[in-house]
Amino acid sequence: KKNPVIFDAGANRGDISVRYRKVYPKCTLHLFEPFPESFQLLKQRFETIPSVTLNETALSDVEGLVSFNSNQSNVTNSVLESDPLANQTWGEGVMDTHSKLMVPTTTIDAYCQAHSIRTIDILKLDIQGSELRALHGARSMLENRQVGLIYMEMILCPTYIGQPEFEDYLSFLREKGYVMLDMYYPRRKDLRLILVDVIFVPAPTRAVPGT
Repeated sequence: KKNPVIFDAGANRGDISVRYRKVYPKCTLHLFEPFPESFQLLKQRFETIPSVTLNETALSDVEGLVSFNSNQSNVTNSVLESDPLANQTWGEGVMDTHSKLMVPTTTIDAYCQAHSIRTIDILKLDIQGSELRALHGARSMLENRQVGLIYMEMILCPTYIGQPEFEDYLSFLREKGYVMLDMYYPRRKDLRLILVDVIFVPAPTRAVPGT
């Protein structure tokens, strides 16, 4: 597809969206970044581009407000609190929270309805342990196979309190009719897989016998 609709959730400074625009110059981008400092960087890069919509909000399973943790390293900012064991993997102080703020949330279903979006060709989720919440907020889009591809970061070691397990993602997406296509960019520490990017796509439809 030459003009895909792409959601970049956890856009941070927009580096991934810049790459998407190089691959798909005619794409329509919807960027989601709730952290004010990062959102200002997004505005500097994208606010004059008509095909890019900027949203200073988090994607979740509900619409409203949520407490957001600003950490020592802003790429670890999350609505989830840091796990005390995180320092063992990511380094001393990296996950330390130095302030909290309230940020707005929306769901993918609500956003698509409000903006008359019928399909999402690429749904990129890098929201620090909240990816499954965002998927729960896309139940309607997923059940109707209106998401063409999900590109998602999965954290596989203790990093945030309440983060999903690997099988939680597989179970939910299987229920919605999606299968794992492949894994990319595995990160390891002391032989343990701690982080990986995963792509899910709609499961192939099976022909009904006799048709």
